[in-house]
Amino acid sequence: MRIDMGGHLPKEAVSWTATTSTLFMLPLYKPVIQFYKPSPLNDMCMSRDVLRQSLIAVLSKCPLVFARVTAQPDRSLVLEYNPENSNNPVLEFHNATVSYADLETRGFRLSDVSSNGLNMPVEDGMFTESFESPLLKFKVSFLSDGGVALYSTRHHVLFDGNALFSFVSNWARCTRMLAQNQVPIPPEMSLVQCLNKTGSPKPAEITVDTTQAFSGIVAAIKHAMDPNNMRSCVFSIAASEIKRLKQQTMDSGLLLQGEWVSSNNVLTAFIAHHITRANMDACVYERGPWVVYNSLDMRRLLGLPLRGIGSPLFTVNCLVSYDELMDAKHIFQVAYRVRKCVERCTNGYLQDANDWIAASYKELVKDGIQEPWNHLSFTMLDSNARNLGVSCMDKIPVYDADFGAGRPEMVRSLDNISNYVIALPSPQSDAYHLHVCLEGPAMNALMADPGWNSLCSLMCDS
Repeated sequence: MRIDMGGHLPKEAVSWTATTSTLFMLPLYKPVIQFYKPSPLNDMCMSRDVLRQSLIAVLSKCPLVFARVTAQPDRSLVLEYNPENSNNPVLEFHNATVSYADLETRGFRLSDVSSNGLNMPVEDGMFTESFESPLLKFKVSFLSDGGVALYSTRHHVLFDGNALFSFVSNWARCTRMLAQNQVPIPPEMSLVQCLNKTGSPKPAEITVDTTQAFSGIVAAIKHAMDPNNMRSCVFSIAASEIKRLKQQTMDSGLLLQGEWVSSNNVLTAFIAHHITRANMDACVYERGPWVVYNSLDMRRLLGLPLRGIGSPLFTVNCLVSYDELMDAKHIFQVAYRVRKCVERCTNGYLQDANDWIAASYKELVKDGIQEPWNHLSFTMLDSNARNLGVSCMDKIPVYDADFGAGRPEMVRSLDNISNYVIALPSPQSDAYHLHVCLEGPAMNALMADPGWNSLCSLMCDS
């Protein structure tokens, strides 16, 4: 059912232009699922009525979630909230026949989510062209042994991973507060403001193609792959191993005095070394250099609320040579170079990038380009090139959503973008759970890699 807010929504309208974030142009849905173990408290804390009422309380403070992405007469995109024509979020409930114990025994496999009806398929697929799609959807499945699965899918136009997990955690906190007759705290907003200046430098991560229609752009950047041959696996790597690699990088002599690398830089380098090699050894991609990119949350750099709703992400690119990728001794060098690429993303650089997008968008409109929002392309969408993405979510509140019966025991990302790795923390934060999607031959090569297997253990294979 769609959440009918009735008179709960505020009457004032809120609008933001689509150029307020570098990822605002991406019309894609990204799903996750959180699993709660059986508990007698689940019947009380996560019942249909309780979750519906607490979600209404949270959403009443955040009208932008009810907005539509609309094309204006000047062909700009606006995220527009109209209380008389709201785009209601969805909340569904489902009585599942599968048990929590069965799901746990099989490692919370991604395929079990769909086969047991725990998911919410998007009609248009992951990449939607519809402006009428709800920006937020939830499905609560009551498992046969008293466990609960909470499936969330959100439109990336308003929710990045940080925003989604923060919103669900806020919803859970609201549920607990209402049970104690307390007033819930509204979620924060964290949208990036563009000054629409001209003359800002063009960021290397973003391109504009005005030579062909959007359909041609999509065809040009889509690597021919058989969707039935895609394989998604989840691996675990101990945080202590990444800490060890980080210390080895610090002791390698590559860094100048005062320089440092983060655990995420080292993890990215480790993943890049093994997954790019697997792709090339399996002849999925030709041998050569790869672009390794990280998604960077701009909230802290731009002074935005750290747990705010929004999608202020930027992809940071690092070109890595074939020789560096093939030799494990170069992992430290790659980690250092990834760090240097991230360092250039200062407050000024990121603001200039946003301003450049805004100015370029206006130029596309002036030149008469149809659907100008579709002509800003990003590295992560170009599967025809040798690109590998890594998103590290170890500082995101992935396991904070306690509705009153306890935190989730396991979380799974359901992204199926090839050569894009999502690193989620383990429940105890003592390991990283690597969600990897590759073409079948590449995944076979990765799972036969002794270097990968020496540090990574397979959690589930879908």
